[in-house]
Amino acid sequence: MLSKKNAIYPEHADVVIIGGGFIGSSVGYWLKTKAGSGLSVIILEKDLSYAKFQNNTSLGTITQHFSLPENIQLAQYSAEFLRNVKLHLNSDTNIEYKPNGHLILASEKYAERLEQNVTIQKEFGVKNELIMPADIKEKYPWINTTDVKLGCISTESEGVFDPEALLKGLVLKSSELGVNYVDAEVTGFDVEQQRDVLMEGVTPGGFRKINKVMYRTKDNEEYAIKFAVCILAASGQSGEVAKLAHIGDGDGLLKIPLPIQQREYDIYNIEDENIKASISTPVIMDTSGLWLQPNTLENNFMCGFTPMSNNSVKELLTDKFYEEIIRPSLSNRYPNFQDHQIKKIRTEFQDCNTYDETGILGPHPYHTNLVIAAGFGKLGCQHAPGIGRAIAESIIDGHYSSIDMTRFGFDRLLVDEPLVEFNVY
Repeated sequence: MLSKKNAIYPEHADVVIIGGGFIGSSVGYWLKTKAGSGLSVIILEKDLSYAKFQNNTSLGTITQHFSLPENIQLAQYSAEFLRNVKLHLNSDTNIEYKPNGHLILASEKYAERLEQNVTIQKEFGVKNELIMPADIKEKYPWINTTDVKLGCISTESEGVFDPEALLKGLVLKSSELGVNYVDAEVTGFDVEQQRDVLMEGVTPGGFRKINKVMYRTKDNEEYAIKFAVCILAASGQSGEVAKLAHIGDGDGLLKIPLPIQQREYDIYNIEDENIKASISTPVIMDTSGLWLQPNTLENNFMCGFTPMSNNSVKELLTDKFYEEIIRPSLSNRYPNFQDHQIKKIRTEFQDCNTYDETGILGPHPYHTNLVIAAGFGKLGCQHAPGIGRAIAESIIDGHYSSIDMTRFGFDRLLVDEPLVEFNVY
């Protein structure tokens, strides 16, 4: 994505961002947009080829079907950002946004929850409407609605887009604004003892502040950068990077680990002459966890499974999981489905917060100059514009001014108060 040039390894930066994916690059973009040349920003990304992001097309959806107000507001802002992406980024950024919308299918068990969610969404101005099974069947005759109690279809600001094009646009614009991308892997942090800092649970005079991040380049050279603020946006590796700052292996505020893991899941392609995807065909989310996404370029569908919190990472990639979970769900919802019409096309990656499946955003309670932005899973792509803006506001303005993201902070782990997105899929 970035043209090759002589690498620059500065020793100081105002802000160092670990991870140059959707969220990390969005943070860089917003910091430089708000502060300009007055703020030096470096992004450490261990794979500037972005190979793992290539063809991850299932990430390219935008929906507002949430129960948490913060997620609804982030999605609303992302919809505005994506519609005007050529103004925000560069004029040649083409994310191929298509306003397909989303269709949510709820069984008897989840129908009440769907109604509750729609009530919350309408309080924030979301344009959607509840739809009965008979109406769903009339509009989409290839969907089996016998076990569907209620549906909800969006009418505005939802659809699909090219996530790789969005990432490229964020990276190129951030670089153009002055963000320095460094192709390197973080190996550790350096600390300095601050005897004048008093913190609950910390022995007086024993506070140790992280002030440098060490990293190794592709040429196996070791460097260090001194920073004022560090952003941890390393996706599925964020938990491991946090351990380098002794998060999870210390005492007091350092006792609780950052519960972020990488989750891999398979994506399948469906081809059926009786089911044709068009620009008006919505993304379909099922209470079984099955999702169906139109691939209008090939006039067919992609599908996958939204994993539950009790699904292990390895479990999602087994033939047994396909045979016992995905295949029965497909056969039930789409009776025309046949084995020979579905094939695995790739394995995709996302980060997951194993504590409550909701992203973690904000400073660590001990390392207050380490801002965490990880665990958003599939939402990390669609929420990236709003997350980046929120972090930039907190650093430059000292507070969230657009969307209050306080509840997404690490502190909820300390007091054991999960922040759960109660969706029906």
